[in-house]
Amino acid sequence: MPARSPAMGDHHGAGNGASDGMSAMPENDETGPIHRWTPLAVRIEAVERFADCAEHVLTVTDPAWSDVAQDYRLLAVNSSLRRQQDSIRAALLLSRHDLGHLAVAFVRAALDDVMHLRFFASLDLDRSQELFASMSNFDSLRALLAQRNYIGDTEMARLSYPKPFLDWAVAGSEETRAVPRRLKKQYGWTGGLLPPGMWVADRAGQRELYDYLSAASSRAVHFSAGEIMRRGWIEPTGKLVTDKPAFREHLACFALDRLWRLYLDTWQVAAPMLERAGISNDHSLRDDEMITAIARLRETGSVPLVHAHEWKLPRRPLRPDNKTPGAPTIRRSAPTWERCGILRDKRKVPRPRRRRRGQRLGPP
Repeated sequence: MPARSPAMGDHHGAGNGASDGMSAMPENDETGPIHRWTPLAVRIEAVERFADCAEHVLTVTDPAWSDVAQDYRLLAVNSSLRRQQDSIRAALLLSRHDLGHLAVAFVRAALDDVMHLRFFASLDLDRSQELFASMSNFDSLRALLAQRNYIGDTEMARLSYPKPFLDWAVAGSEETRAVPRRLKKQYGWTGGLLPPGMWVADRAGQRELYDYLSAASSRAVHFSAGEIMRRGWIEPTGKLVTDKPAFREHLACFALDRLWRLYLDTWQVAAPMLERAGISNDHSLRDDEMITAIARLRETGSVPLVHAHEWKLPRRPLRPDNKTPGAPTIRRSAPTWERCGILRDKRKVPRPRRRRRGQRLGPP
C-alpha cells in the first residue's frame, strides 16, 4: 500500500458511508526501517498498546440485519475486524508464553480479509451481492455434505439433521455449483469454483503483498518440507535443534508486526462501511493516543519473513548477545540448508575452506 506521511489519514466523508464523527483513520506506513532488532518484550508492549487504542477507536458491535441484507460486505467488515482484534490479542498471549511463533498462522486470515474486502469493494453493489451469495451458498453446502459423507446419516440424524433436509441439500448442491460456474466464466478466474487467492490479489492490486505473506502463512498451516528444514539448526556439537529460541522469537516478532499492519490495511478499505457494519467509535480516546501508539510500533522496525541468518551470507546473529556489553557476539548455531548441497552452484557462492559452525538443513 502506498505510504502517506501523516500518521492519521484523511476523514472519510458521509458520501462514502462513513460517519463524520468517526476518528481519522491511521495508515500502514512501511517507509521505516526494514528491520531493527527489538526485544520481543518491547514489541509485545507496543502492540498491546496499539490493540488497546484500536479496540477503543473501533468497537465492533452487532450490525442491523436490514443493512446487511442489502450489502453482505458489511458483515464481512464486521467479522474481519473482530477476528483480527481477537488474533492480535491471541498473538500477544502466545508471545508472552513463548509460543508466539504459532501466531504466524493468524497472518493468513488477516491477509485474506484485506484482499477480499478490497476486491469486493471494487465491485458495484449488485455484482458484489451476487458473487458473495454464490460463494457463501457453495461453501456452506460443501461443508454440510462433507460432514454427512464423513459421519453418515445416522450420526447426522442424532445431530438433528433430518433425512429430507439432507436430500434437499444434495439436490441443491448442483444448483449451487451452476452459479459459480457461470461467474467463473464471467470473471475469468482459473481453477476451482471459488476465486483463487492469487486471482483475488491481482484484482485487489495486492499481488506483491500476497506473494510475500502467503508463503509465510501457508507454510504455517500446511505441511511444508521447506518450513521443516527451516526449523532445523545444527549446534557445533552436531546436535540438531528444532526449537531454537532466537528463531522462535523472530517468528513471533514477524507475526506481531504483520498483524497490526494488516489490521490498519483492513481498516482503510473498510472505512466507508464502518458505521453501517456495526462498528462504533469511542470518542473518549483522543487521536494523539493512536498516533503515539503507531509511532511506537514504527520505531520497533518492520520484521522480515526470511532472516539473512538462514542463508550462507555474511550476517549478524539472529539477535544480539547482551550478556557482555560491547563484546562481539558469538554465533553458537546457524541454519544449514547448504549442507544438503542444494543450489550451491546456482547461487555462485564460494565454498568455504572449512565447515562453519552450524549450517542450514534445507531450503527455506
